[in-house]
Amino acid sequence: MQAGRKLFLQVKLWRNIRCEARVEREDFFRDPVVHMKLKTQMTVNQLIQEFQKSGSFGAGRIATACDIYERMIRDKRCTIFLAVAGAVVPAGLRTVIVDLIRKKFVDAVVTTGANIIHDLLEAMGGHHYKGSWSADDSVLYEYHTYRIYDIFVPEEDFIKEDSRLAEMFDDIVEDNQGYVFSSNELMTEIGKRIEDPNSILKAAYESKVPVFVPAVRDSEFSYIHWLHASRNHQDKVLQVDAFKEVSDIIDLASNSSRIGMIVLGGGVPRNTVQHTAAIARKGINYAILITMDRPETGGLSGSTLREATSWGKIRPSAHKVTVIGDVLMVFPLIVASVFERLGSKYQRNREK
Repeated sequence: MQAGRKLFLQVKLWRNIRCEARVEREDFFRDPVVHMKLKTQMTVNQLIQEFQKSGSFGAGRIATACDIYERMIRDKRCTIFLAVAGAVVPAGLRTVIVDLIRKKFVDAVVTTGANIIHDLLEAMGGHHYKGSWSADDSVLYEYHTYRIYDIFVPEEDFIKEDSRLAEMFDDIVEDNQGYVFSSNELMTEIGKRIEDPNSILKAAYESKVPVFVPAVRDSEFSYIHWLHASRNHQDKVLQVDAFKEVSDIIDLASNSSRIGMIVLGGGVPRNTVQHTAAIARKGINYAILITMDRPETGGLSGSTLREATSWGKIRPSAHKVTVIGDVLMVFPLIVASVFERLGSKYQRNREK
C-alpha cells in the first residue's frame, strides 16, 4: 500500500506541475514571422539573420544550428566532436574540415575510413573530378573510372594510394616494433608522414586533434592492410586493435565538463560519439544533426535527437537541432556564418 500511495502522490505532483506550466492562448502569438529582406552584397551571416527572423522550416533550423555552434565554440569548457559520414570529403568539404581543425573549432573527429581514404588520395597527388549522376556506368567501368554519385575518380589514383599506404604501413611497423595501434594512433602515424598541409590527417597531427575511425576495416584500409600483410612475415605486420581506442575516446568525454556534437550524416561516427557520452555518464550538452534520412525505419542516421535522450546520450536540457538537408549545402553555411560572427582574430582556448 505504501508503494502504491507513493506512486499516486508522484503522479499527482507531476500533474500539478503540468497545470502550473499551462500556457495561455496568447503565448502562441508572441513571436511573429518577419519576412526575409534580401539585399545586394549581403554576407553569409546577414543571410542567416534573415533566416532567423523568418524562423520557419529549414531556414529557421539552420539559423538555430549557427547559434548552437557559436555557443559550443565560445564555451571554453566544451569538447566538440565532429562526426563525419557520407562522401563529404570527395564532394568538397575537405578544406572546411581542415580549417575547423586548425582553428581548434573541433576537438576530435570521428569519421569513416572512406573519408580518410579520399583525404589521403588527394594528399598523394590524386584528384576528384566533377562528373554526372547520369553517366553510363558500363562506359565508366570500361575506362577505369569510379563514380560517387556525380564525382569521378581515376582508378590509377587509388592504385597509387594503395601502394604508398602499404609501404607506409611497412615503415610504421619498422618504427614501432611490436606495438598494437588503435585507429586514432594509426591516423596519427599516417598524419605524421603526410606532407600535404591541406590533408585532414596532417592538420589533425599538427593540431593534436585525435581522429577516430571506429569502422576502419570497412574501407580501402582493409585492402591496403591485406596488401601490406601479404608481403611481410607475421612479426612485420601492422597490428590494429578495434577496441583499444574505446578507452581513449571515453577518457576524452569523461574529462570534459560539457560535450558538443556536430553530425554530418550519421551512421557509425554518430553512434560512436553518442554512445561515448552515455558511457562516460555525461550526456551531450550541444547537438547539431544534419541529415536527409527519416526516423521511421529505425536507422540511426535518421533517428531524432530526442530519441537519443531516452538512452542518456543527449541531456534533456541540451541545446539541439536537426537540420533536414544536404550536408554539402547546409554545413558550409553554418561554418561561414559562425566564422563571420567570431571574426578573423578570434582564438579559441579550451579549458581542459
